[in-house]
Amino acid sequence: MSGLYVICEARGEEFRPATYELLAVARAITAATDGEVTAVVAGPEVALKSKLEGLAHRVLALTAPELTPFSADSWVDALATAIEAGSPRAVLFGEGGRTREVMPRLAARLGAWALSNCVDLRVSGAAAAGAGSVEAGDSGATGGAADGAALEVSRPVYGGKAYVTNLVPADGLLLAAFRPHSFDAGMAPAGLTTAVEEVAAPVAASRVELVERREGGPRKADLTEAAVVVTGGRGMKGPENFGLLEDLAAALEGAVGYSRALVDAGLAEHAFQVGKSGKTVSPTLYIACGVSGAIHHIMGMDTAKVVVAINIDPTAPIFEYADYGVVGDVLQVLPALTEQVRAATS
Repeated sequence: MSGLYVICEARGEEFRPATYELLAVARAITAATDGEVTAVVAGPEVALKSKLEGLAHRVLALTAPELTPFSADSWVDALATAIEAGSPRAVLFGEGGRTREVMPRLAARLGAWALSNCVDLRVSGAAAAGAGSVEAGDSGATGGAADGAALEVSRPVYGGKAYVTNLVPADGLLLAAFRPHSFDAGMAPAGLTTAVEEVAAPVAASRVELVERREGGPRKADLTEAAVVVTGGRGMKGPENFGLLEDLAAALEGAVGYSRALVDAGLAEHAFQVGKSGKTVSPTLYIACGVSGAIHHIMGMDTAKVVVAINIDPTAPIFEYADYGVVGDVLQVLPALTEQVRAATS
């Protein structure tokens, strides 16, 4: 085994939080072995490689003019060549649009296992005995991904009602995409020296031509990355009350989401929908405001660490999934809750 590769993805001038989480879990798994963690950057991310100093044993920077701006064809070519040359045990991705475009094609080209929507990674039972394992939220565990060890990857199924564990044999290359907040990024290790290697990636011409790029308006907090998500449902009545959600989210430094009912009614943008047909979120705190809790919504937030539900209907299904519940009119509860949060954090 040559170690673990982490594909590092940036947003603007900073790497996504998921990148630091995946680097932490990769370090934990290889801590008790001779395996190394390789942080892979490509295209515009190469300029940010210094931010990975001390977080991986090696930074592999793939350079080619075709990698900027992003093109799936070019990225698959570059990553496939790098993975074949390095022969890692597994390649870890953060869930997202780019990953969903690249990882399946990469798996088909390399004949690798491809698992998406993952939430846990560990060394398989007997191989991990005495060496520990790595679980979601536990980047400080010691690992033992020695040669010949199988890996276990867990994913939610049936709308989060159950979890399935996939056993990837030692002779199989694993490509796995993990939900944000699946692991704790922890503190940077002391004394880890990072070697940087720049490689001119052989890339074929893309079959897709970029005709025009348009920048959107001011960027709102990314739902999938937010540690706190405040989601409004049908109980919010209409857009005139959405400011209540934004006030609470701002007080908690979180992001605002909406249920499918509000999106289908044309009251909210699909980009901020939480659920099976929208975004999947895994925040530390999820506050469902006037959300009934239909299964397609639960499938989008079932891995939230703590769930608070506010609903006027005491029989609403959302209370079955909530750690804390408030039975009351969300339009009255939200202002009071926001006031208390501001008082506690001021």
